[in-house]
Amino acid sequence: MGDPMSIVFESDDRHLSNIGLFVRGLAALTVVVAAVTAMIARSEGAFADTVEVTAMLGDVGDGLPKRSDVKYRGVLVGTVQDVVAADGTHLNTVRIELTPEHAAAIPATVTARVVPSNVFAVPSVQLIDNGPGAPLRSGASISEDHSKASVQLQTSLTALSRIVDAVGRPGTDPTLGILETVERATRGRGADALAAATQLERIVRAYRGELSGTDDTTALLTGLAEAVHGLQESAPDLLAALHNAIGPMRSVAEQRVRLTELLTGGIATTETVGTALNNRTETIVDLNSRLGPVLQVLAAGSVNFVQMTTSQTRIARVFTHDFWNPETQSGTAKVILELTPHKQYTRTDCPRYGELAGASCEHGPAAGPPVIGAADQPVNLFEQHEIVAESLGLPKEVGVLAELLGLAVPTPPATGEPR
Repeated sequence: MGDPMSIVFESDDRHLSNIGLFVRGLAALTVVVAAVTAMIARSEGAFADTVEVTAMLGDVGDGLPKRSDVKYRGVLVGTVQDVVAADGTHLNTVRIELTPEHAAAIPATVTARVVPSNVFAVPSVQLIDNGPGAPLRSGASISEDHSKASVQLQTSLTALSRIVDAVGRPGTDPTLGILETVERATRGRGADALAAATQLERIVRAYRGELSGTDDTTALLTGLAEAVHGLQESAPDLLAALHNAIGPMRSVAEQRVRLTELLTGGIATTETVGTALNNRTETIVDLNSRLGPVLQVLAAGSVNFVQMTTSQTRIARVFTHDFWNPETQSGTAKVILELTPHKQYTRTDCPRYGELAGASCEHGPAAGPPVIGAADQPVNLFEQHEIVAESLGLPKEVGVLAELLGLAVPTPPATGEPR
């Protein structure tokens, strides 16, 4: 009878040594590990016959994890095995394993793009059919899809990602996100929100009716577009003028507040002026009656306006070119100084030697009135102003203005010829 402490475990009446138990346990553990490894390898596709292809993608979204689905026409045809990120000179390299039975039905003309496969935005590779072709073979390279639909989808996903990033807020950020702000604003106002949604639905329905029209009538917007197109063909200049008017109209729309203030101020000013005119009617009538003679004098002297402006222009030209030197900022005047009264040469000044007379005695200018009156005959300016006003049939007060406008005192005819 053996020692009861010589064995660790005894399952039946047979006696096993410790070494025997160790060997049996090691063998069982090896079998379990091998079975688990085989099952994992099979789940990874190690024992399956696959067709390996490569997709060259410029954009993989937020990332493409391993074992992502690969679909063709909505059917799962393979999985993603590896992704080599772009390095600046090469595109993202995506290794794909396709099942042989599905690979035989996929043409080599397909292109690839990354799309979300479910509502949780799990990315997957979608193969786009571009027409018939030879089936895909192992080692084939699939290019990225650049169709209009793919570009629009990628643009929408990028915009949605930006919106989500803007909406999200970390826990340490004290500011409120958009969704939380909307939730707080609409809390306890379900009836108002429902009424607003109903009104919005009615507006959208009416807009859709105007946009699509009915069976008997053309849509409003469609008719407007056709009218503008016809106007462009028949009168392009008119349409160009309408296009050029958009800028001023936009400016008026943008500055409508200031325009309203300007018009309001103009109306207030007009009302103030109207009130002032109503309160001073007699004064205005008297002022107009007093302006009558002045306007009559201006009308009578209007024939001299051209000569006045011409003389002013000549004086300004002489001052600019002959008198004033802009370099030295000084004036140089050329004047003739006469110490005796100026007297114009006439026939009375011609030389005579007895009966012999010069040629100017017959052809020289006749004697005119003296420039300066005699010392014993003072000039009465007030009397001259009265004569001018009386000759025009105007009040005496406007005589000075008439003289300024060149309306001189009428002179009597000459009594005789000079000697």
